[in-house]
Amino acid sequence: MMKKASEYSRLIIRKRAPILTMLRRAIILIALWLITGYVIYINVCFLLNAYSDTLVADYLLLNLSLRAYQIFALLVVVIATLMIIFGWLRIHHLKRRANQDD
Repeated sequence: MMKKASEYSRLIIRKRAPILTMLRRAIILIALWLITGYVIYINVCFLLNAYSDTLVADYLLLNLSLRAYQIFALLVVVIATLMIIFGWLRIHHLKRRANQDD
């Protein structure tokens, strides 16, 4: 009898968010992913030496050398990759924990 009471105390009941809130969150996430994708695209172009004059002009605002931009591009790509990998691992870890608790 005591075991069942402790099982119920661990339950978390969450209220479902309204549709407008979910829609707003989705739009924000899509916008962030588009911006992130564009930044990664620009940096990959620099890494592959496939860039246009406007791309270079935008980057020259900071007055850095092309070599510095290529290093920055590599850093952005590496960090984005690490974020994707760690996010994927975290999600799967949480899924495994959720399955174990069920």
